[in-house]
Formats: sequence, C-alpha cells, structure tokens
Amino acid sequence: MKQYLLGADGGGSKTAFLLADIEGNPIATCTRGRSNPGDIGYEAMESLILEGFSYLCRENGVEEREVVSIFAGVAGLTSFKMNELLRAAMEKTFPCAHCDCSHDGMNVLYGAFPGGEDGAIVICGTGSSCFANAKNSVYRIGGYGQFDLTGNGYEIGKAAFAHVFRTLDGRDAYGVLAAKLDEKFPGGCHKSIFDINGYTKTQFATFAPLVFDAAREGDPAAMAILEQNFAYIGELITTAANLFDGKPYSVALAGGIFKDPLSMEMVQKHVPAHATLFRLDKEPVLGAVAKAKHQYVANQEATPISSFLKNSPSR
Repeated sequence: MKQYLLGADGGGSKTAFLLADIEGNPIATCTRGRSNPGDIGYEAMESLILEGFSYLCRENGVEEREVVSIFAGVAGLTSFKMNELLRAAMEKTFPCAHCDCSHDGMNVLYGAFPGGEDGAIVICGTGSSCFANAKNSVYRIGGYGQFDLTGNGYEIGKAAFAHVFRTLDGRDAYGVLAAKLDEKFPGGCHKSIFDINGYTKTQFATFAPLVFDAAREGDPAAMAILEQNFAYIGELITTAANLFDGKPYSVALAGGIFKDPLSMEMVQKHVPAHATLFRLDKEPVLGAVAKAKHQYVANQEATPISSFLKNSPSR
C-alpha cells in the first residue's frame, strides 16, 4: 500500500494544501480561502481544512487509509484549544493517519528546519513573531497582537504616513519619504487622509517598500522608522539566544519585509555574533508537509518492538 503525507498552511488571506509522498516530495496542491478561525469562526475553518485535504485525496486517487500523517498550521488556531478540536476532526476523517495541528508559525519553522533541528525563525509580513525550536521544545517570543506591535510591514507603512502628516505642521522636516508618499495620492496624502484612516493592516503594509527606497536615498525619517523596527526584530533574535546556551544558532527570516536587501543589513546590527541569519524563500506549506513527515518518523521510532510481538499471531 502506498503512503502519503498531507499539509496545510492557513492564514488570513488564503489556505494552501499539499499532498506529498512519504519522502515529502510534492504530488499535488490546491488553494482555498482564508482559514483563521478568528476571521471566519471555528466551524467554517474546520470544514475548509477537511474539505481541502479530502479534495486532494479524491482528485489524485488516494484512499484515506493511505494517508499516514497530516499537519495543519493555521493562524489563530491555538486560541481556546481549537487545535484540539481540529485534531480530533482530522483523526475522525483520516483514522489511519498521525494527525496534528498548531499555529502557522510551525510551518515556517519546519520549512527552515525540516528535520526538527534546533533553530529560530522570525516571521515579518503584515505582523511579526518569533519561534524557536530548542531541545525538542518550541518557544514563542513576541508577536502578542496589539501588545507587541513593532517589526512588520504594517507598522513600517503606518509610521511612514504618521511622518508625512507630521510634516504638515512642521513637527517633521519634509523630505524624500514624504514626497514619495505624496506622489501616490492626487494632491498629496492630506487630500486622502480620511481614506487612509480607514486602511487595513494589509493596505498599510503595501507602502513599506517606499520606506526602504527612501532610506536608500538617505532620508533620515525613513532610516529612523527602519531602525526602530529592526531593533525590535533584533531583540527577538537576541532573546532566542538564551535558549541555545550560548552556542551558535541559525535564524531563518521569512516574510515580506525581508525581500528587500537592506533588511538583512539592518537586522544584522542588532543580533549576537553567533546568530547566523538566512532568508527563507520556501513556501510555508512545504514546511507543513515536513512537519507531517517528522511526526510520522518520530511515531515510527517511538513504537516499541514489543507492540509488534504482542500483536503478532501466536505460534
């Protein structure tokens, strides 16, 4: 009988599903809408996740009993023990599989360290958070919603608008960054202030690249915004060092703001010398499948030989 793995990466905008062979090689993918239960509710999230997995199996001729391990990493899932409910639902649908689920940060963690190796990740897109795997335990550092709001595209973009509006009354000097923002709106930002006030986090984040562009041109306001945000990211990475007992450790950087080459230069100034940084370009759903493979292998290794002897036919 063939054996297969399933993985899912769910967030606030879309959910990616992947069917892979037992080695983790991709076979087929599909995409569904957002699955954060904080946005759509638990029942809708559970239905979406199970439907995505079942669709991949059905469309590729895979029987449910051939699926041996599944991992779903979904944003917001660990609140109110919703992960326990989803795990039970997956086990009911795929009774032969080792099923697990958690927040979507686990997908990135296993995308960077597919064998469960020690290391840390920093995810900075619309939001920001840090996770570290040390001695077979996963730790979260920062990223606590409205109580931890620095180091991401949303905050960088919002700070840029705060700066351009401060130039209206002379609190900030008008420069390259303010000019770049004004060029995006007919008559300047002040003409669209009511619309801008209603922007979502995602909309603010789309203006973060302008801050990087202005910083490269020497704009002091842009440099100050980036310095504040990357100092925060450096704080996360430095705190993670405590988990590795002073030994060298690797840190994967994932998310939109790390696509700009300047980001690596700026965060490097704020981290310990024994932290090795690298950009992670792998799709998070590949990490979900890597986690599924890792938990399957771990489960196989943990199964004692005595259990096979006990269940074998008597002589």
